[in-house]
Amino acid sequence: MNKSLFFTNLAQELAVCARCGYCLSVCETYQEIGWESASPRARLRQANQLQTKSEPEMAAAEMLRLYQCTLCARCTEVCPLGIDLRQVWLVARHEAAKQDLAPAHLKQMQQSLKIQHNVFNLPNDTRSEWLMYMDDPPDDLDQREQADIVYFVGCVSSFSPAAQPVTEAFTRVMAAAGLDFAIMGEAEQCCGYPLLAAGLVEEVEALRQHNAATVKAMGAKMVVFNCPSCTLTWREFYADALPGVEFKHAVELLAELVGDGRLTLTDLPLTVTYHDPCDLGRNGHVYEAPRQSLAAVPGLRLIEAAENRERGICCGGGGDLEMVDPALTTQVGVKAVEKLAAPGVEAIVTACPQCVRMFKSATENAGRPIEVLDLVQVIDRALEREK
Repeated sequence: MNKSLFFTNLAQELAVCARCGYCLSVCETYQEIGWESASPRARLRQANQLQTKSEPEMAAAEMLRLYQCTLCARCTEVCPLGIDLRQVWLVARHEAAKQDLAPAHLKQMQQSLKIQHNVFNLPNDTRSEWLMYMDDPPDDLDQREQADIVYFVGCVSSFSPAAQPVTEAFTRVMAAAGLDFAIMGEAEQCCGYPLLAAGLVEEVEALRQHNAATVKAMGAKMVVFNCPSCTLTWREFYADALPGVEFKHAVELLAELVGDGRLTLTDLPLTVTYHDPCDLGRNGHVYEAPRQSLAAVPGLRLIEAAENRERGICCGGGGDLEMVDPALTTQVGVKAVEKLAAPGVEAIVTACPQCVRMFKSATENAGRPIEVLDLVQVIDRALEREK
C-alpha cells in the first residue's frame, strides 16, 4: 500500500506558504462560511498546531474547520508556490485521527465500515439489490466467478436511490457493447476513500486486501468504476496488489467504446453543460474523455461551464463533508447549481454518482427545474433511442 501519499513533510510545506490569499478566492466552503478561521490559511495553521502539538487542547469548533473542506484541490490549483494543499489537508487529518480528534460522525462511519463494509451502514449482502429494478439485467451478473472486466460499483452507486439509475445505465451500456464483465456483489467492500479522507489511513488495509483478492480470484484484466473517488483510491493504493490490471473510470471506457464503433449512438436533441468532478478532473486529470463522448452524440449541444476543467467547481459532497457538516454541503451544492444552470442549459451532466446526488438535491433546494444526468445516462439514453 502506497502510504507515502499521506506521509509528506508537513513542516516543509507549511514553511513555504506566503499567506498571499489566492486560495481564499477559490475555496467554496470558505466563501459560504465567510470567517478567516474557515480559510485555507487558517487550516494551514491548524495543521501546524497538530503536527507540533503546540496547542494540544484545540477547541472542537477550531478542529471542525479542518474537516469543513471537500478536498476538491481548487486551492492547490491556484497556489503560486505550488503547495499541494490537498495533500496537506489529508496529512493533517491523519494527524488529527492519530490524536483521536476526528469528528464523531467520522468515527461512526469507521465503525460502519468495520461491521457492514459500506458507508451507508446497510447490510452488505444488499449491495446488488439495484439489479432488481432493471427491466432486463444481464444474467447472473453478481454470480459470475470469472470475467475479463470487474465493475466495482462502489457504496454510493450501490445503495443510494439517487445514484442507482447511473449504475443501471452503465450496466446497460457495457452489455450493449458486448463486454465480458461482472460485479463483485456482496463480496464488494468499500474502496476505503471515506477512511482516507478522514485521515484513518491504517484502517484501509483490510478493505484493500479483500477487494484486491476478490478481483484477482475473478481473473479480471480490468476494473472499471463510475465513481471518481473509487477510481482515484484504486489507482493510488491498489496498483501494487494487482500488477497488470487496468483501472479505468467509466468515461475513459466509454470514450474507447464510442471511438472504436462498439456503441452506435443516435440523435439526442439536448443542450447540456458538463461538470468536471473534482476527483476525476482536477485530482484525476481526466478532462477530454467525457467531452469526446458527448461530442459523439448526434444532436447534443455542449455549453461549457464558465468554470471548467482545472477550475471546475465542487458539488459539495467530497472529502467526507456531507458527514461532518451536511448544511454546508447543501450550501455549496446550491451555489454550484446556480452557476451551472446557465441560460439555455437543459441538463447538468457530470460523471460522478455523488455529484449526481448532490446536484439533484441542490436543484430541489434552489428551486431550479433542471435535469441532472451522469454521462453514462446520456450515452444510455442515446442507445435507447436506437431500439
